[in-house]
Amino acid sequence: MEDDRVMIDQTLWPRDVEVRWIDDMNDSAHNLALEQTLGEAVAHGEIRPLVRIWRSALAQGIGVSRRDVSGDDGLAAMNEMKQSGWDVVVRNTGGTAVPQGPGVVHLSYLFPRDARKVTTDAYYRILCQPLIAWLETLGLQAVTGALPGSYCDGTYNILVDNKKLVGTAQAWRGGLAGVKSNRPGYILAHACMVVDVDMVAAAERINRFYARAGNDYRVHPETSTALRDLVPDRFQGMTPFEAATSVANDWVTWYSAQVADVRR
Repeated sequence: MEDDRVMIDQTLWPRDVEVRWIDDMNDSAHNLALEQTLGEAVAHGEIRPLVRIWRSALAQGIGVSRRDVSGDDGLAAMNEMKQSGWDVVVRNTGGTAVPQGPGVVHLSYLFPRDARKVTTDAYYRILCQPLIAWLETLGLQAVTGALPGSYCDGTYNILVDNKKLVGTAQAWRGGLAGVKSNRPGYILAHACMVVDVDMVAAAERINRFYARAGNDYRVHPETSTALRDLVPDRFQGMTPFEAATSVANDWVTWYSAQVADVRR
């Protein structure tokens, strides 16, 4: 059997990193809050540096940034969507709104900050490279790049057939690891893959939120795709939740292999 591991830039990976599947399917706010809880535990040395694999909670909705709801109009937009039956969660990273629900799976690196001079680009590269290699095992050729009109657009979108499949974001918190401080720091590098989501409906929800918030930002659904649309046979007979769970299972195996290479 051919070795399917991909060599990664090991200089940024802690040698004792752990791969864990940690999610809360019934509480979207807690599911997101775990990023901060786990990140602070990593920063304080209470747990090992972490590759967290997790699924969105079961409630359909969107995830927005703190900036999106920092004003009265943003808060009103969030409350109106919740009253209409759509979940709205506020995430720790920046950017614009992203789809949330049972067909979405996430990947988070939670690494301690140290004194090295490292750019966010470097962390984006070690976030995207293994995902692109994993997609190759499904017969998909992926690249990184911006795509105007896509949800939460950025330089490190992962694109397949010039459509967005994965969004990425980062947040750097606290100070440096190993420095005496009341608040040692951590780096969160996060990727969100749409596995099985109706992107027309998701774009409509995102656009409705921003229209009510008085923001001119809009998403165009034709710029995005879902993994199920790219490899339909792989998910035949699965619900969106089952499809996302299947991907999460694969990622546990895949990233455990990456970590094994780093430890060598």
